[in-house]
Amino acid sequence: MGPTPTSPPDAGRRAAAPAHAWAGGGLLALLLVAAWAAGAQTAQLEVPSVDPARGRLGPADYPRIAMDPRGGTARLPAPARRIVSLHTNTDEYLYAIVPAELIVGVSESAFDRAFSRLPEMMPPARPAAVGNDVDAILALDPDLVLGTPSSDATVMGRLAEARIPVFRVETLVTRLEEVAENITVIGYLTGQDERARAVRARFETELDRIAADCAGLLPTTRIFGHSMTGFSYGDQTLFHDVIRLIGGTNVAAEGGLHTYERIDAEDVLEWAPDWVFTWSDHGREADELRRWREDPLLAETPAVRAGRIIVQDGRDTRRLSPFITVRARVIADAVCTGP
Repeated sequence: MGPTPTSPPDAGRRAAAPAHAWAGGGLLALLLVAAWAAGAQTAQLEVPSVDPARGRLGPADYPRIAMDPRGGTARLPAPARRIVSLHTNTDEYLYAIVPAELIVGVSESAFDRAFSRLPEMMPPARPAAVGNDVDAILALDPDLVLGTPSSDATVMGRLAEARIPVFRVETLVTRLEEVAENITVIGYLTGQDERARAVRARFETELDRIAADCAGLLPTTRIFGHSMTGFSYGDQTLFHDVIRLIGGTNVAAEGGLHTYERIDAEDVLEWAPDWVFTWSDHGREADELRRWREDPLLAETPAVRAGRIIVQDGRDTRRLSPFITVRARVIADAVCTGP
């Protein structure tokens, strides 16, 4: 039975930007261009340059202005001091970049210790858990709200009407370079440019080290990524780009998968992976390993027969953020530098 396309459990599919977002852009685009031109004469900092798919950034000096991938414009009078995040992915970017005390609201999933490592990074004065309750968000008195293209349009619209700067960050990324650019975007939005530059430098340095460690890997090394819930990773996923980085072959992409899709044991047996990287809920790693060893089809794959199954804590594998380097390093250490 072939793969059945589906969406990942914790993210929607990439939404297409409105046609007006980058072609003309109406009044919003004119405002951005005008602010850009004015800022170019006075800015003391270098204006970051990023792919328009991540956003368009205005002057480096304040007031700042930025257009998100959905065409919304955020005007930023000063560096943010009370930031709210509406999605687990933007939660992670913020905790990677900005001082934790500036984060006053996060997604409800950030507090789920079975799902997220963010509780380990939060200060004693915890941020509030926010859903789609606009009044609760406004009660936090935010000066910046970060969502994603999948964020509730009504919520984002009401916040904008209340003159709260809102920005939809495109976090359903498929390339590691897109993560790096998102770091720059969030640094600009929050006013944490120096911290963002340092985070991006560490991120890119770690990727360079991983690539160097794997320089001798044969491209015929066949790698399969799998989750306990039955998903695998096609050629339009961040996992695929990690495998590209180390120089291996993502067998699911070779088998025709594109996004996050369900597959059958028959597919895995046919693809004959040399390595399997899977994950489970925290504390259930042994159950996942046993499942692979006891399944009559999976047990016949080269990876299982050679004992090359790595089960990671799911909290480290769902990340579409700078923390993807944790999973990338585990893969590289096993495949490229292991015994």
